[in-house]
Amino acid sequence: MTKVELFKFIHVLAAMVWVGGGTTAAVVAFRMKNAEPAHRLGFARDMRFISTWIFLPAALIAYVFGSLMVEEVAAFDYEQTWIGIGTIGIALTFLTVAIYLVPRIRKAVKLMEAGLGPEAGVLMRKIAIVSRFNLLILFVVVWAMVTKPGL
Repeated sequence: MTKVELFKFIHVLAAMVWVGGGTTAAVVAFRMKNAEPAHRLGFARDMRFISTWIFLPAALIAYVFGSLMVEEVAAFDYEQTWIGIGTIGIALTFLTVAIYLVPRIRKAVKLMEAGLGPEAGVLMRKIAIVSRFNLLILFVVVWAMVTKPGL
């Protein structure tokens, strides 16, 4: 396995974890609307953990190893459209998770633990909307990586 193949493998694996995990989380979150409060609390706790310890590291790994590929492959350049879309998309989604979603998930968990289910529900609906938008951005990034517009 060459260095570039290793970089690509790690990059794609991290993207699979991030996009696949986000898609799965969105489907499960959709089902949470009618779930019992204890089940919603467990889901929120799991998402707090997964967002912090799975999604954010996977995004960082995808970015780092994608960048390493750009540096190693002469045909790749940061000025290419598809790399720009990927870089901007990863940055937007990473920042959204780190700055918006993780703190609000933590707040929703605290509200649920305090018995304030309706307030937590309002917050969780907002979190779900932003999460779905983030997922849409990731789908655009995957599209750009596969089709490589501008190359």
